[in-house]
Amino acid sequence: MFETKALAADHKDLIHDITFDFYGRRMATCSSDQSVKVWDLNENGEWICSSGWKTHSGSVWRVVWAHPEYGQMLATCSFDRTACIWEEQIADSGAPKAAASGSHWVKRATLVDSRTSVTDIAFAPKHLGLHLATCSTDGYVRIYEAPDVMNLSQWTLMHEITCKNGCSCITWNPSRAHPPMLAVGIDAPSGTGLLQIY
Repeated sequence: MFETKALAADHKDLIHDITFDFYGRRMATCSSDQSVKVWDLNENGEWICSSGWKTHSGSVWRVVWAHPEYGQMLATCSFDRTACIWEEQIADSGAPKAAASGSHWVKRATLVDSRTSVTDIAFAPKHLGLHLATCSTDGYVRIYEAPDVMNLSQWTLMHEITCKNGCSCITWNPSRAHPPMLAVGIDAPSGTGLLQIY
């Protein structure tokens, strides 16, 4: 039923996250080596590393794709207390190609509100607009909005929610049948985990 294919990921340290894009034809990986790699599925069904670059000055915990309506966009978060927004730029046919694939990734924004490690990030469902939620070990959930999807260098901090204890993971409810909803994993002082819904 399942066929195993090994990939030489070429990360120099532990891989913390791997995620497919909306269509399942691209993957992104992130690692303690402070880098992200993007993989494309070629016509032969093989995964080819099309891009790799240093993204942070600490371990990269998570990498997520935005909905393709907003273009080819990734967000990353790290031990270095930041979350970053990355956009793929395609080289025009008359310019020298930046990479073998003819594209490269550009940092559009760095979100620096956390005072400790940013442990998880999640783009909101498309129907809510271009929003990014972050959670961190300082016990805060932060929700950012890109007010102009054509200018990804501008992100506004819309909400800052105190969770009292460190946060480890976050996810949006994708359903249109409910009001906007986030679930957050919290580190309880007793050593057990808590789940909070916002």
